[in-house]
Amino acid sequence: MIKHVAFIMDGNSTWAKKRNLDVLDGYLAGMQNLAELICNLKIPYATFYAFSTENWGRPKSWIDNFMNLALKFLETDPWIQKVLDAKVKLKVIGNILKLPQALQEIITKYENMTANNKGVVMHLAMSYGAKDEIVRAVKKLISRKIEITEGNISNALDTAGVPDPDLIIRTSGKKRLSNFLLWQASYSEFYSTDVSWPDFKIADFNKAIADFELRHRTFGLSK
Repeated sequence: MIKHVAFIMDGNSTWAKKRNLDVLDGYLAGMQNLAELICNLKIPYATFYAFSTENWGRPKSWIDNFMNLALKFLETDPWIQKVLDAKVKLKVIGNILKLPQALQEIITKYENMTANNKGVVMHLAMSYGAKDEIVRAVKKLISRKIEITEGNISNALDTAGVPDPDLIIRTSGKKRLSNFLLWQASYSEFYSTDVSWPDFKIADFNKAIADFELRHRTFGLSK
């Protein structure tokens, strides 16, 4: 049974440009689509790659606009209530201390509000990079004088206690991980689709699952 699917949500700006819309309209459509999809998923865990550590290298104006859009979406978009009604449990992973204070506060608000929910556990990767996550995990173990082992590193990651993703889905045709869940993805299956993220619906997800179920996973144990 598939337990955990991770998503690299690519193609928001391309989606907007094809429709002669502002790039931010594409990201808003992507946020709304994420909310719609999470309300329809029937799996225990889902992780969404929303903003990477590398994204901090983009122009300040782009970063400010994106953060303001994310804050406005979380504060006012009707889809947020639908997500809450679906009993989703939210956990934001990444170096969130780099995010604007107002965004940190609303993230904490929703994490607390949903802490006891029994629906899909949704990891939202914000200011996230897998290399940064691994470095932070190792530093945590060193500071606590805990032995550096594979198991202890796994338990110190942002995703501690969550099964590694069975499947990683990337939209908009790209075929790379882009510094996403490098440790956890060691034996994940990968699925790429040309569909842009704002257009990726539950039918597309089900297609990815059907493809996954045809694969034979050995985890290096046999041919």
